[in-house]
Amino acid sequence: MQSKVYIYTYWRRLLTHHLLTVERGRNTLAMINRRALQELLQRPLGPYHDKDVLSEACRSPGQPKLFLYSFVLEHNGRVIGLDQSETPLEGGGEDHRKFRFRGTLKIGDPDWLSDWGVKLVEAELDLRWAECAMREGWRRGPPLTLKGLFDNRLLKYSGSERHDSDDDCELLLRIQGERGQPAVFMRADPAKDGLLWSSKDQFRQYEVLTMDVATYSFSENYFWRYRLLALMQKIAEQYRYVPIETRDPGWFVDKYIMDFAYPEEDKQPRTIYDSADSDLDEERVPRTPRQPLLVHKSEILGLFAAHAEWLVTNEVARRNKIFDVKVWDRFRKRVKRERREAARNGGIWGWPVGQEPQVEDLMSSASSEEEEEEDEDNIVKRNPVIGKPTPLVQRKLDIARKKRLANKKRIESSASESESDVQGHAYASDFSGDSESPWEPDESPTVDKEVLRLVPWQFTVPPDPPDATGRWQCPLPSCRYKIDLRHLTEENRRGVDDTVIRHIVRKEWRNVYMDDRVMDGFLQMVRNHYDGHLVEVGVRVVREGRRERLERIEPRQEGAESHSSRGRLPPKGSLRGESTATMFHVIE
Repeated sequence: MQSKVYIYTYWRRLLTHHLLTVERGRNTLAMINRRALQELLQRPLGPYHDKDVLSEACRSPGQPKLFLYSFVLEHNGRVIGLDQSETPLEGGGEDHRKFRFRGTLKIGDPDWLSDWGVKLVEAELDLRWAECAMREGWRRGPPLTLKGLFDNRLLKYSGSERHDSDDDCELLLRIQGERGQPAVFMRADPAKDGLLWSSKDQFRQYEVLTMDVATYSFSENYFWRYRLLALMQKIAEQYRYVPIETRDPGWFVDKYIMDFAYPEEDKQPRTIYDSADSDLDEERVPRTPRQPLLVHKSEILGLFAAHAEWLVTNEVARRNKIFDVKVWDRFRKRVKRERREAARNGGIWGWPVGQEPQVEDLMSSASSEEEEEEDEDNIVKRNPVIGKPTPLVQRKLDIARKKRLANKKRIESSASESESDVQGHAYASDFSGDSESPWEPDESPTVDKEVLRLVPWQFTVPPDPPDATGRWQCPLPSCRYKIDLRHLTEENRRGVDDTVIRHIVRKEWRNVYMDDRVMDGFLQMVRNHYDGHLVEVGVRVVREGRRERLERIEPRQEGAESHSSRGRLPPKGSLRGESTATMFHVIE
């Protein structure tokens, strides 16, 4: 009897000790894992093929919406943008192009992963865990499992939207797949104000929240087109009673400035303010409204001009028309003349983002009738409509052009017809008066058209000023020349007055624009560099005081490449902070 009691007591104590040991180990492991997971999951796992790691449960309608971050698009090993992937093929035939995408996806439930996907993710996670434990000197516990991490609340069950919280550990995977259907921007119910992307695998749909900077730069033209179209649809919906024939570009510009340019919610918040300001109310909101920056008509009209061709071909293929195609086709034809006038007066106006202006289009005063007719035939080829055959769109456009307008009023672009008055054109800026820029000489350079054709068009306009850090780069795509006013090189200093150089290198100045000597030195560096490019193409600048003239000379090198045309224009408003690589390493 005593032996039985003794055995019973022994096993009870042993079981209690074992349970306490397991509990202590679980708590210790949980504490280590909480700290270690933040180290292990700093970088997303992968990349993986979506067809290999994601299950069917990751696409069912009842599941949370899927969000992609750092979205990258690729074709033939090169990073591209939506401008290329969403352009239909010319002519008929099936589209066999393969567009691969890659993005970061947050896994909010282990059921989103297939059985093979769970094994792949756990294998990489366990490998990181082993390397981290060896590097940090931690005592490594048993292999990590996704089910254990989620059940122990080290990884939380949630949707695929990321949260900026230091306490939460998120399981992020780099997903690669192939495009399924064309992208939809600001037109799909699942993503009314965003970009909807579909994968070929399971026709899974994602909402793209952030993009890689290279892909975004190559997609700006696409985004601008559909932003403008969405805006025009809102304006047309608000003014249904206005006849379509009267909805010319100027009408849309006026309605945008009146109803959309200055929203009320933007007038009250103030980004920068003093917390001790007496103007703040009890909720720390400033009482005095802000004065938003005035939007000039020419700026908005320039956006319509940049995408006038696309808007015309897209409207022809639409059922519910929002403007008269013939009215906008006249505006499209006038845009060419306005672009040339803007170029002759030193400006670039009305060009799509990323499309290079041709020098002959910018500088020539008129085009031949043959060129005009050829251009009319190519408008649909340059701007094909997704899902519509090009011959069908061309036929509809021809019919719309023959249509008789109910309103015969002339299409004006908020400007007079005066060819000599710069301010009378659509491209005229917000500011009037003569420029006092030190870049401009007292008289324009004397030059004939043959010599001017050799000059890169980038040199016909004042250079972009240095950025906030005092840096500038040559606008020619093949040139790597840079100016860093805070770290001048010997090449930068060559040909610049020593007193100006000494003033710059002292770094006693703060703002480039507020210091005339720094600005004069910068402009002289740019002139000296531009002179070298001009010599390469057979042009020399002869300066006599502040007067300049261009002379034709022999090129510096035989067969030197002309810089009169450059590659892509630098994208406006490009995102920064993510990868700018243009190569895409594909998972085979």
